[in-house]
Amino acid sequence: MTLQLTPEQQNILDGNEGPARKLAMEILIKVGEGFGAQRLIPIQSVHLVLHAYKSAFDAGVEAAERIADMGGKFTVPTTIDPYGMDAEDWEGAKTPKEYAVMQKRLEAAVNRLGVIPVWTCTPYYGFNMPIFGENVAWSESSAVAFANTVLGARTNRQAAIVDICCGILGLAPEVGLHLAEERRGQVLIDLRMDRALQAWEYPALGFRLGQLLGNRIGVVVGMLGTPDTEELKALCAAAAASGSVALLHIVGITPEARTLEEAFGGNHPEETITFTKKDLLETREKMNTHKGKNVDIVALGCPHYTINEIISVQKLLNGRKISDNVALWIYANSAAIALAEKMGIRKDLESLGVTIRAQTCMIISPIAEWGFKVMMTDSGKCVHYGPMECGTEMVFGSVEECVESAVCGYVWTKEV
Repeated sequence: MTLQLTPEQQNILDGNEGPARKLAMEILIKVGEGFGAQRLIPIQSVHLVLHAYKSAFDAGVEAAERIADMGGKFTVPTTIDPYGMDAEDWEGAKTPKEYAVMQKRLEAAVNRLGVIPVWTCTPYYGFNMPIFGENVAWSESSAVAFANTVLGARTNRQAAIVDICCGILGLAPEVGLHLAEERRGQVLIDLRMDRALQAWEYPALGFRLGQLLGNRIGVVVGMLGTPDTEELKALCAAAAASGSVALLHIVGITPEARTLEEAFGGNHPEETITFTKKDLLETREKMNTHKGKNVDIVALGCPHYTINEIISVQKLLNGRKISDNVALWIYANSAAIALAEKMGIRKDLESLGVTIRAQTCMIISPIAEWGFKVMMTDSGKCVHYGPMECGTEMVFGSVEECVESAVCGYVWTKEV
C-alpha cells in the first residue's frame, strides 16, 4: 500500500527542508507502508528509547550523531529514557571508562537534536504527560503501556531511530493503537478477589498478564478499590516486559473502560482468563528464580521511584541501618531526587546506607563489575530483565520485604 502524502510532506521528501527531515520522512514512509498505514498524522510529543549505550551500542551512537550532523532538530516536545549510567557518580558506580565515553557521546548527540533531558522511564510525572485521545510517539515499553492504559493517549511501541524521526517531523504513521478500532479489548481477565489488591500484587498480576496476553489487549474486570498511579505504573511495566502489552483496559478505572461494553467496543472476548489469589501466589513463586535466603543487592525503582515511593522506604527503615552484607539502591529521576534532597530524605537515607542512583536503572546501566549474584526487587519488570541484563538470580517481594531484607542481610518474607 502506498502511503498518501500531503503537499507539505512531499516537499520534505523532495529534500526542500534539508537532509535530516528528508531522511526522517523516508524512514517513516517505509515504516508506515510496512504496517499498512494510509497516512502520517500529527503527534504532540515523543519519548525516545535511544538513551543508553548498553542498548544503543556503537551503531546507535553513530546514527544519532549522523542525524545531528545533518541538522536534525526536534519539532515537538521530546523526552528521553533513563541515562545509561549513574548521572551523578558514574565512577563511583564502577562504570567502565570506555562505556562512559560512549554514553556521553550519545548524550551530546541527542542534546544537539533538542531533546528534553529528563532521562527517565516515567516522563508522565510532570515532564511529558499527554491528555486523553492525544496522539504521541513513545518508545519505552512501560511508558507506552501507561500512556495508553492510564492516560488514554494513543501511541504504538516505537523503535529506536523511528522515534527520532517522529520527533523531527512531528508525525507518526496512523496505524495500530492510533486507530479507535485497534484499541478494543480482545481478552477478558476475570479478577476474582474479595478485597483490593495489595501493592505487590499489581506487578505480579502484570507479570502474568504479559505472559498470557503477548501483544493482545486485555480487559480486567473485578478490580476492587482505586489503585494509585504508582500501582498502575508497576502493573503496566510488568505486563509490557514479560509480554508486549501496550494497552490494558481496567473496567471502572481506566478512561476507555467505564463499562465492560465500552472496553470491548463490540468485540466478543476471544478468551476468558480467571485470576484468583491462588494464581497470584503461584505467579509470585515463579518470579523468584533464587530459592535461597542470601541476597547481594536490593534494587528499587524500575520504573523510576517517585517521591512518594522514596518516602515509603524512609518510613519502613525508620532509622535502621542497611546490613553490611547487602546493598540497597534506589533509582529515581532528577525531580524526585531533588525533592528528596529538599525534604532532607536523601541525607537521612544515605546515612543509613542507602545509595541513590540518579537518572538510570539497574537494567540499562552496567553493574556486572559489582559481582552481584542475587538481586531482590519489588519490580515485575526488573524480575523479567534482571537475569538477562544483570546476570543475577532474582527474588521478588513487596517493598516492605525488600527493605526488611536489606536490614536483616538475608531474604525476609512475610506471610501473604
